[in-house]
Amino acid sequence: MEFKITRGSGRCTVTGRKFEDGEQFIVALSPDPKEEGLFQRQDICLEAWQRQSAGAFAAFWPSRYSVAKKPVLLDPDMLWQVFHRARTPVEGDDAAEMPRFAYVAALGLMRLKKLKLKGTRRQGKTEHLVFETPGKGKDRETYEVVNPGLDEAGIEKVQDRLSELV
Repeated sequence: MEFKITRGSGRCTVTGRKFEDGEQFIVALSPDPKEEGLFQRQDICLEAWQRQSAGAFAAFWPSRYSVAKKPVLLDPDMLWQVFHRARTPVEGDDAAEMPRFAYVAALGLMRLKKLKLKGTRRQGKTEHLVFETPGKGKDRETYEVVNPGLDEAGIEKVQDRLSELV
């Protein structure tokens, strides 16, 4: 079974107050009564946490709020943008970089469980990785990405380049 957790909002779910940069808070998860495997995330400021019953949550841990931009490889929305742009380049894009960008973005999306590797397909000497979005039946989408044959150092170079561009 896969678990899904809703995203944080940057504010305390008890008081409604927006968190300050660097402020510590508690992330608490409670199961959604309507959907099995879905957890509602509650970000609770320390003052409000003192009034909560920890037993009401399936899990909780401390965190720190940051306004700093997340690295591109941890931001699923940014990865989807890079992935789609790299798969359908426009004039002015570096044609040699696009397959590497699509590949690294697909690996990041797979790491974040937004894509699943379903297999590979060969076309001559070129290997294509076949990815699928999670979901049921007609909600799934399939994508193919050329495997550029990057080693670990090559992947890190592409990651650094993507960070520079975003």
